[in-house]
Amino acid sequence: MAFELEALVGHLYIVGGRVINVNPPGALVEVAPPAAAPGREGDTFFVLIVPSGSIAPTTFYEQLAQLAAERYFNMGGSVTIALRTMFQQINRDLYQHNLEHAEAGRQRFETSMIAAVLHEDDVYVGRVGPVVSVLQTAGLTLTFPEDLSDDEPLFSVPLGLLPEPEISMVRYGVNAGSRLVLSDGNLADIPSDRITSILLENDIEKVLQSLRHTIKIQSQLMLVELVPPEYEGPVLAAPGESSYEVNLRLGEARMQLETDAAEWQLPRRGNFGSLIRWGFGRLAGRAAGVLFLLGELFQRFFPLPELAPSRRLSSGTILLTVLLIPLIIVSMVVLSWVSNLGETEFEQCLGKLQETASLARSIDSSNRRSVASAWNAALQVSEACNVMRPNDPIVASMREEAQTLIDTLNNVKRQEAVPLTNFENAFITRLRLQGTDMYALDDKNDLVYRIKLTDDGVAPLQQEPVPLMRLGATHQGYTIGQIADIAFDDHSGDIAMLDENGTLMRCAPQFILNCDVQRVLDAENWEKPIALTIWDRKLYILDSEGGQIWRYDPSGSNYVSAPREYFAGSAQPNLRNVVDFTINAKGYVYVLYADGVMKSYISGNEAPFVFSGFNEGSEPHVVRTEGFYLNDSIFAPGIFLISRQSRTIFETTAAGTFMDSYQSFDQDKLELMSAVVAYPEQNALYVASGNTIFRINMEFQ
Repeated sequence: MAFELEALVGHLYIVGGRVINVNPPGALVEVAPPAAAPGREGDTFFVLIVPSGSIAPTTFYEQLAQLAAERYFNMGGSVTIALRTMFQQINRDLYQHNLEHAEAGRQRFETSMIAAVLHEDDVYVGRVGPVVSVLQTAGLTLTFPEDLSDDEPLFSVPLGLLPEPEISMVRYGVNAGSRLVLSDGNLADIPSDRITSILLENDIEKVLQSLRHTIKIQSQLMLVELVPPEYEGPVLAAPGESSYEVNLRLGEARMQLETDAAEWQLPRRGNFGSLIRWGFGRLAGRAAGVLFLLGELFQRFFPLPELAPSRRLSSGTILLTVLLIPLIIVSMVVLSWVSNLGETEFEQCLGKLQETASLARSIDSSNRRSVASAWNAALQVSEACNVMRPNDPIVASMREEAQTLIDTLNNVKRQEAVPLTNFENAFITRLRLQGTDMYALDDKNDLVYRIKLTDDGVAPLQQEPVPLMRLGATHQGYTIGQIADIAFDDHSGDIAMLDENGTLMRCAPQFILNCDVQRVLDAENWEKPIALTIWDRKLYILDSEGGQIWRYDPSGSNYVSAPREYFAGSAQPNLRNVVDFTINAKGYVYVLYADGVMKSYISGNEAPFVFSGFNEGSEPHVVRTEGFYLNDSIFAPGIFLISRQSRTIFETTAAGTFMDSYQSFDQDKLELMSAVVAYPEQNALYVASGNTIFRINMEFQ
């Protein structure tokens, strides 16, 4: 395998605000036993079991953790299958135990469990109940569940309450230096930026100390740091050892390391007292030798007579000179070294960069994850070197090599995001494009902008707010409320706007003051209208909280009849987490959920649809795509998905097969990416990020 990683492990156990100097009873780390099932031979298993509800004796959690490890290592197949089966078996035993105890009127037990497996250069994490994990790797802090402030995924049902457990699983690529925390739900109370700063401490003892000072009342957690086998750490915190003893040995080892390192370690710039002491200490021995040699030479060529007082004064002057000259030389050397310390640090960084890049080049290209991890490490080192000496050509070249190879592995095409236009104090959440007419919804101020583009689509000819499409505007007796969405009516060519009160306004693009307005029926029954689509003259309104798409049929140029439900009967889908939807020319409804899952429906019935062909780790449900655009024209038909988390635009076929992904050279431009539309006739994508609309040149196939 490309990387062989070992684990340094520490624990934290706080009960009622008091630190208990033993490992949490349900914490266990096990390497594969000799009789492990095929596929488990090189795995390391980590598990943390915490009480949920009634608290059982300590031995209960210890034995349960040991049982979990035994069942995992006895299970063949993939890691995910083994983990899932282990959870199911533990839950089945607990559930049966609780049924029997309930009948006898005795105490029942339920537990929360989080388990992780180190398998080659991947970590698999599975959880049931209110437990969390945090991984710090490659400069990223990844939590599981992803949003620790969201109670719904965090407080899932513990083991022992349901016949089948609610198991959540995730997989990460890791490398040397990655840190993983398995914890009870109390870790979710710490702000994410604070968690990140804690996990970036120098060593795991400092991480544990910072966590202890941050978590005041209750905590059971396990901290794992992954290191290469040749790593000589201060101490390995093995399972079963008390935290107190581990801390003692850590302190002793650190003192020894500091003593050993004093002979070779360079002080940092800014600690000038240490610099002077270090410089003189290193040169004292050599200076003494030089002084002795010079003294011998002067004594040989200028011997001192025994009885000549005037000559004694002269020899004293000579000896003083002999002493001063080396001291001046020593001082000049020290000052010169101090002034060039940054260069020395840079050269060390550059050497580390070249070493990391050489390692990345040596890895078998068939192991995509390992190659990507190695080049990501090289990219991180290059960024550190660039801080020390900005724009150094060697660093820039190696940084470009690393980024290019990472992009190639991830099928990323890097393009320039050119600002098309921006709006003061705005946040654009929707873009609609028809020919050279573009409309943008500013969700922050609840108003709509019109941008008239040049024929080639590279610049705005004119931009202005649509006067009647704004919060508080009044037209024909109707006052506009908070705007839900905007859409084009392909039949009339009008731009339409819907507010949350059911006010529908349609304006002619050529004459944006020429508008019709009406209040559609039964809008008071909506719960949360978030999206609007006009297809075949029919009005479709997505009510996410109401769990329905309402369809209004036209009557002339108006909508005067009550709506019909698109989803009828008992097979109505859950639409609570839907972020957008649209309809293609054939009448298929595409619905995108906040977790990146997309579903398709025809006549209210689900139609087969699945994303495919994505690289592992870049699937929409992994990177969480938040918006999409369906290009339904005959010219390059397909779907464009945006992922703010990865700052990436993904292109697929209309059937969901991966084609390309795009990123900007300056990724900060797409940090607030929220909407995308394509203009394939002009080889352009338009992306809204914050208050700015960017144009990205494309090569549509």
